[in-house]
Order: sequence, then C-alpha cells, then structure tokens
Amino acid sequence: MSCEHPVTAEYLYPSDTVVLDLYDQSDGGIGIRFAVPCPDCDTTLEMEAPVDSIGKTELEIPIEDETDQYDD
Repeated sequence: MSCEHPVTAEYLYPSDTVVLDLYDQSDGGIGIRFAVPCPDCDTTLEMEAPVDSIGKTELEIPIEDETDQYDD
C-alpha cells in the first residue's frame, strides 16, 4: 500500500529507518530496500534505492547505540 499524497524527505529521519535487504542488482550494482513511516499518515512505506557511491567512513562497526541522555 502506498500513500495517496506526495512524500518528501523533509520529515523522514534515519533513526526511523529499518533496512530490510541489501541485494545485487541485475546491472551488477547494489540495491537497498528499507522501510520508513510516512510522516503524514504513519503508513509504513517500503522504498528501494540503488547505491550510487561507496566510500570509506570514520565510523567503527558495529555502531554502538548512544545512551539516551534521559535514561539516567
């Protein structure tokens, strides 16, 4: 099911995203399938995107969850 209104990235947040799959595309590239809640109606949306670039990062894997400042 899809939303009947336009969806923009303005109110989509990485912390609300769940990666569902990483897969090989037919053209030899990598694809990613993920889910996000629609910011307007809370419908869960499944999206797909090609990986356009791959680069080195300063992040260490596994990425540790930061302690919430309100969890004291």
